[in-house]
Amino acid sequence: MKNYPTYFLLLAGIVTSSQSIPTSVLAAPVSTSVPHAQIQRVSSLGSLSSVALQSGVSARLSNLQMARKNTGSILVYTLTYTNTTSSPYKLLNAFSKVTTSQGITTRGTVLPEDKTKTIVPAHNQLSVTYYIKPEAAASLNGTRITMFGWDFNSSNYEKKLGSFHIPAAYSPAAAKGHSQKVVIDNLPIVLKPAKLQTIRFNNTSYAVVMLNITNQGAETLDSPNYKTYLQSAGGSTFELRLDHAGREYRIAPGSSKTVTYLTEIPASLKMKKMSLLITRTEQTLQTELPVASFQLPEVTASNLVVPAGKVKTLTIGSSTIETQLKQASMSTSGDKAAWMIQFRVKNTGTQALTLPAYELALKSSEGYAFPIRTKALGSLTLKPLEDKVIQLSAEVPLKLKQSALQLQLVEPSVPAESSSSSDSDTAAKPTAAPATSSIDLPTAFYKIPYTPEQTQSEQAEYTVDNSYGSFGVTLESIQRMPWSTEDMVVAKIRLRNAGSSSVTLPELTGSMRAENNRTSSPVQLVAENNESSSLAAGDSAVYYVIGRFPYDHNLNQLQLELNTAADKSDATADASELFLTLRTGPINSAVSRIASGASFHIQTAGKRAEVKECRTITYTGAGQNIAYTELEMSSEETRTSNPSRLVAYYKTQDNEYYEAEVIQSSKAIRPKGKNLVTVWSQLPANVNTSQLTLYIGEGVKEGQLAQPSDTPTAYINAVELALKKQTPAPVTTLSSNMELFPYTFAVTRATGTLVEGQDTVSFNMTYNLTKNNNYETGDTGHRLILQWIDPSGQIQEKVMVPGTDLTTGQSLAYSTSLTSNAYKTTQSRKFTMNVYDEFQGERIQLGSQSYNLEMVLTTIDSSSNTGSSTPAPSTPDTPETPDTGKSGTVDNSGNAGNTGKNTGSDSNTNHSSTTTGGKA
Repeated sequence: MKNYPTYFLLLAGIVTSSQSIPTSVLAAPVSTSVPHAQIQRVSSLGSLSSVALQSGVSARLSNLQMARKNTGSILVYTLTYTNTTSSPYKLLNAFSKVTTSQGITTRGTVLPEDKTKTIVPAHNQLSVTYYIKPEAAASLNGTRITMFGWDFNSSNYEKKLGSFHIPAAYSPAAAKGHSQKVVIDNLPIVLKPAKLQTIRFNNTSYAVVMLNITNQGAETLDSPNYKTYLQSAGGSTFELRLDHAGREYRIAPGSSKTVTYLTEIPASLKMKKMSLLITRTEQTLQTELPVASFQLPEVTASNLVVPAGKVKTLTIGSSTIETQLKQASMSTSGDKAAWMIQFRVKNTGTQALTLPAYELALKSSEGYAFPIRTKALGSLTLKPLEDKVIQLSAEVPLKLKQSALQLQLVEPSVPAESSSSSDSDTAAKPTAAPATSSIDLPTAFYKIPYTPEQTQSEQAEYTVDNSYGSFGVTLESIQRMPWSTEDMVVAKIRLRNAGSSSVTLPELTGSMRAENNRTSSPVQLVAENNESSSLAAGDSAVYYVIGRFPYDHNLNQLQLELNTAADKSDATADASELFLTLRTGPINSAVSRIASGASFHIQTAGKRAEVKECRTITYTGAGQNIAYTELEMSSEETRTSNPSRLVAYYKTQDNEYYEAEVIQSSKAIRPKGKNLVTVWSQLPANVNTSQLTLYIGEGVKEGQLAQPSDTPTAYINAVELALKKQTPAPVTTLSSNMELFPYTFAVTRATGTLVEGQDTVSFNMTYNLTKNNNYETGDTGHRLILQWIDPSGQIQEKVMVPGTDLTTGQSLAYSTSLTSNAYKTTQSRKFTMNVYDEFQGERIQLGSQSYNLEMVLTTIDSSSNTGSSTPAPSTPDTPETPDTGKSGTVDNSGNAGNTGKNTGSDSNTNHSSTTTGGKA
């Protein structure tokens, strides 16, 4: 007789143990719990017959899945119980065991979320999911699931009720092209693999799986927390990771989205019959359970190459962007090819989007990759429909094939935590997943259109698109001119806003590079009008890029760049961004030649003026000469303006250049006002000054047009002015007007008086000094030299500053006296007066004339024995002594109070003089 109390105790223990939770785990715990995923019936199990548990109650195998990893395997199966009776059926009356292909039998354990399912209601069905942890080598083929009931008469109290023999051809994976419907996060979703691709990158192989997800629920699906694995036919498993764009995604109700998964695979892996496994993490068991699996489409090699000029759409989260390699140009520099690339991105989504920190490189057909350093993509935020053009630059060795280059766009790194088990499809030794910490996978390779190196011609406009707008760029002129010990190159660039709306120009800097990487330093960038950075549609802005090179250097080509100034307040921003680049051919200096006697015009806004030569003369010296030019600069502005600060160089027939000093007024000029500009330079005595030309331009300083009082650091808009040298003959009568521009000087009368036996000669003169006040002038440095040659041949002279030592006016008196012992015995009745223009120590004679010397005789009065002076008879042509009227004050140095301030002297120490001056 059976021991029934013992039997019931044993039965209770069996039931309890069948629902216990094992302590071993297969995966790390996940922070977020994932609800049970309900799987549709797998059609290949439909041919299996149900097993009767009792009259009116049966069980059917509705699902069978296996997840296999190198950390272990787990087999999950679902039994669907059908109760057609009128009474509830308790599930403790039956249980199941799984016999694997290895012949090992294990009792199934109810999943924790199903352990409350203990009764099948009358006339109803109930599905319960069980699991076992089979040996690692187990497979579904040959697996058998047996149903048992309780038999009190059996030795082990068990009774076999029937078995489910898994067909040999059974696969839990949905067939190629088919979908599966599951419930995740309480939302019904449909999964369907779209594509399987392989990519070979940086000597590493990658697999790319694209999965289409359709949300059939009533709420938004927000990045469901499940894991995906790529499985080979030989049993290797590789964990997949979402690419950067899909790390976080949202799918609205009724919407679909295709997400991309990546993993690194061995290069020798056979890609036939690959499958996709989706698992979820059971929180209580801390174990990954299979949810669904799919047979993947045949593998194809991924083609990420984008044809030249074509648009490539990329997905970032729930948004999309258009990308395009818009333009590329190449220039050579030594053994390097310098590439300038315009890369366009457009946000085609409905929300603002910050671009990932894509990595860029130029990839050659020889397998080399040359990084492009830029932060523009990583920090760029685009508004909806906003379009930006990013300037990129890189250098590639010229020996590589330039016509086969591609722009490589690599998405930010994806964490890689792949795992694999041994695989008969790989090499003889089991292959483990690479132990890399991240996956760097290319997003696209953009073909770079190649054309042989081209240069921009002057006056030809070409279009540049960048992140600030679309611009028509014209190289208006390029000039090579002397500057101190170097040559200066000035490129005039016009930017026209070719867009349909106003743009704001950034603060720009310039660079200039010749062949062999010879770079000008420093480079000045001058904006012709820097008052406003806004540029309306169709309007233009003019910039001058100014560089310096050794004067003997051949400039066969030149590369010019405009770059945005670095934003010092933003540490994440690039040092600068390329705004535009252009390349020129050999430099043929475009300096206009102005004929002698003709004028040229300064066209700079706010400083417009006409400039012409007044006169050019030479001051001859002993060891050197002074070339001297006076220019008239007439304002053509309609308002009072500050004139341009001029810079000048004299050029000889032998192409020698001599830096010139420029003297001009710092005062503002009224409309139609005139400015007298003085230009001079010291030249060797053997230079032929009759063939000189004058290089003259507008001075700049520190990136701006120089003011008249500034010291320029460069000049722009130069012209070559042909000069007409003048050699003025001195006048023979000092009463003729003598030019000391802007002054005119004439001596209308001059006399000398000598008392017989005395050592002093008194000289008196009347003069006219007028000034042309139509001109603004600086301190030209001219001095008027008055020189007297007395009857004995002695020379004495006075240095006068016109307008200061000699006051301006008509019929003004000037007197001086000279003392010499030789005068006591002189019998001459003549003296000579010379007038000179002195400049920087060198002189030009303006005129010379001889005058009568009036002798005053001394007579003796016999009645009183007292001597008296009686003037000697004078010759008819002797001028009378002028009536000085109001005399000037004479100081001890012989200076007239308001006229003479300098005392001449000669080598005779016995000579002395005094001067007075005043109104005649």
